[in-house]
Amino acid sequence: MARVLIAFLIAIIGAALVGTVIQTQFNLSELTALSVVIDMPTRMNTILHDLLHFGPLFALILTPTLFVAFIVAALIAKKLPSLERWLFIVGGGVALAIAFLIVDSLAPMPTLIAANRSPLGFALMSITGAFAGWIFDRLWHPQPRELAEELMQ
Repeated sequence: MARVLIAFLIAIIGAALVGTVIQTQFNLSELTALSVVIDMPTRMNTILHDLLHFGPLFALILTPTLFVAFIVAALIAKKLPSLERWLFIVGGGVALAIAFLIVDSLAPMPTLIAANRSPLGFALMSITGAFAGWIFDRLWHPQPRELAEELMQ
């Protein structure tokens, strides 16, 4: 049980980190499109600020979404064990896309997460759920060849 919990927490943290950086880059891109000059220190400070402030919000969206998605994926994987990794990857991505659609329909503004305003941003943000599924399955139920990999020294 501890392995599952640790894998889940690492998957949430990994997806929240990557999704936050994606969101930040979309916001900075929109500003530069308006001819705002953003130097590298400002970019780095913005990423750090968003990791501290947007990251936890995104993790709150990810947690129940991926909890349900991973339970469904695990149940289906019992019937289709050869597809287990793909079930977690696809399940995480699809579940997060659905969560974004639900959250955006309830939010008072057009979208809660600005990156979701474009098809590319929506796809990239949703893929962070797939990334979480990959992390979770790799840590929770590694394949034999993954267990044989040597650690970096």
